[in-house]
Amino acid sequence: MKSLHFSSALLLALCACGIVSAEGWGTIKGKFVVDGKVPPPAELNITKDKAVCTKKKLFDENLLVGPDGGLKNVCVWVSLGRRDPQPPVHPSYEGTANEAIQVDNLACAYVPHVAVVRPSQKVEFTNSDPIAHNFKVDGFANNPFNSLVPAGGTYEHQFTSEERVPMVASCSIHPWMTGYIVCKESPYVAVSAEDGTFEIKNMPAGEWNFQFWHTSGGYLGEVTMGGKKEKDRKGEYEVEVEDGETTDLGVITVSADILTK
Repeated sequence: MKSLHFSSALLLALCACGIVSAEGWGTIKGKFVVDGKVPPPAELNITKDKAVCTKKKLFDENLLVGPDGGLKNVCVWVSLGRRDPQPPVHPSYEGTANEAIQVDNLACAYVPHVAVVRPSQKVEFTNSDPIAHNFKVDGFANNPFNSLVPAGGTYEHQFTSEERVPMVASCSIHPWMTGYIVCKESPYVAVSAEDGTFEIKNMPAGEWNFQFWHTSGGYLGEVTMGGKKEKDRKGEYEVEVEDGETTDLGVITVSADILTK
């Protein structure tokens, strides 16, 4: 899909300084729905620390579909070319630019399953369990780390760069535990809720490419949006954001076959 490219060196410099303003702001929203049947989430095999880790049944969270077909944990973010500047940031995001993001270990599961963070924000990897866990996070642009966090403890970490795709978080002590961290410079990121809905507020007006990525299917290379089938191997889809308006993408249908390959 075609991206926005700004050729002016002056514009690039201004964007780098964070002083370019948008020609208005708008909101996008939509709902991801699965077309077809997917298997129910598999119950995880708990092999260690059962007194803590079996307080409730744990299931694979990578493919969660609601009663009406809503698809949870679809990640949506602004996709930029290598030479594209970051989009202007609405003032409403300034207050959270340095706000800490928490990722917890709770009953031997990551909460939330998918966390969103900016490089300006620190992540508090917290362990609310009465047993030790370790946070092992692997990225490409950021150095991987593996830190032991004792019961009731916290490990604070700050990523230095955004990542092309979500990073995987895991626990070597409890190998069934997995989670994801979406690290992007731009605050224009959303993760679909239990009913498949998502919303990104105060986007700069204009035409933007958004990438759709899911914890089970990776890039969503084929969707039906606005009644029209769209294909892109990297899951990039162009959306026009209108000043002062909410662009409702409606139901975005994803084939079950893509998610269960």
